Parts: sequence; structure tokens; C-alpha cells
Amino acid sequence: KTWLFNNKKKKERKDMIKYGRRWTPRMVIYQQMREEVLKRIEEESGAKPGGCGIFKHYQTAVKRVMAELSDNELEKAKETAEEWSNNFPPPEIQAQVARKKGPAYMEHFSKEMWRQCGMRMFVMLAWKNEQGK
Repeated sequence: KTWLFNNKKKKERKDMIKYGRRWTPRMVIYQQMREEVLKRIEEESGAKPGGCGIFKHYQTAVKRVMAELSDNELEKAKETAEEWSNNFPPPEIQAQVARKKGPAYMEHFSKEMWRQCGMRMFVMLAWKNEQGK
């Protein structure tokens, strides 16, 4: 029993947070047509944006919005996704990500610095909001 415990395969530690994102055309369309998707969900199901009932209607609403787009618009979304993945998204999208994930990223980073280096950190976060302020 001790031999098995000492000789078991070691699990490699993975980061809990994945920094960066690989954009897909579907994600780009959702970001660019967010209001239309949310309006369609509310019309078809009655679920309000921000409520928990919206999740089960999200996929079908995005699929229907994508089905209404022309081939040219889908190709443009594909190019935009490639551009956002390789470079960076526009400032409005960056501000949304910063608001949602910025504090978690900094907390994870400071915990890793403590764990790896024994270093205490003080972090002050600041970013531009969706209005650029």
C-alpha cells in the first residue's frame, strides 16, 4: 500500500485561470449583436436579462440570429474573430472583460506569487470603462 502511494503518477498542477481567449465567430456575433440576442430571448421565452432562466434560451437565440445573417456577414465575423484572437478586441470588450475578470486575475496572480516566491503583493486595479473613462 505504501509503495503504491509513493509510486503513483504525479498530477501536474494546472492554472485555474486561463489568461486570454480564442474568439469564435459565434462569440463575435453575440458581442456585436448582444442587444438583439437579449431582446429575442425576452420575446420568445419571457426570460429577463440577468435572470437565471436566460441560460437555457441563449444557444437557440444566438443560433437563430446567426441563421438570419448573410454569408458575407458570417465571413466578416470569422475574420473579426481571427483578428481579435491574434491581436486584441475593441476597447468596449476589453472593458467588459476587465470589469468581470480583472479582480479574479489579480487575486490569482498574487496567490501564485505568494506560493511560488513567498512574495506579498499590493495591487491597485484601474481600467477604462465601456465609455472610455
